[in-house]
Amino acid sequence: MNERNSPDKHRPDTQRNILHLIRQWQDATQAFDEAVGNKLGLITAEHRCLKALLDGPKTAGALAQASGLTPAAATSMIDRLEKRGFVERQRDGADRRKVLVAMTRPASDTLDKFYEPIATEGSAMLAKFAPADLSIIEDFLQSALALQQAHVERTMSEPLA
Repeated sequence: MNERNSPDKHRPDTQRNILHLIRQWQDATQAFDEAVGNKLGLITAEHRCLKALLDGPKTAGALAQASGLTPAAATSMIDRLEKRGFVERQRDGADRRKVLVAMTRPASDTLDKFYEPIATEGSAMLAKFAPADLSIIEDFLQSALALQQAHVERTMSEPLA
């Protein structure tokens, strides 16, 4: 039996503590996102839209899904964000019929002011861990993300009893 899976009389306490820390981390992340959104005058769906654009342009349909809106509501949101200078519509280079939504450079720079310090400090924090520990952390985060996403889907699809 390897060290990772060995029985330990403290394991239930450790698991409870980890679950408590995860809840606190989720709450802190949500509070930070809300604080950034409030500073920028964004509602939650708009903020989710912009965060979805951090890794590149997306279709309106993808932004609807990322923000939890219907396609029609997402189009209205994109119009509002475009009017405020946060996003711009672009023709897809591969398919000129397709329109993509991209974050503007000023919006990206503004978001970087808030999120870059966390990324920098997070990188410094992760540098303290050994490669084997980083693999465990990565595995845990991938599993936790998949679990959370599955429960979002379950919650959205189940009727309220």
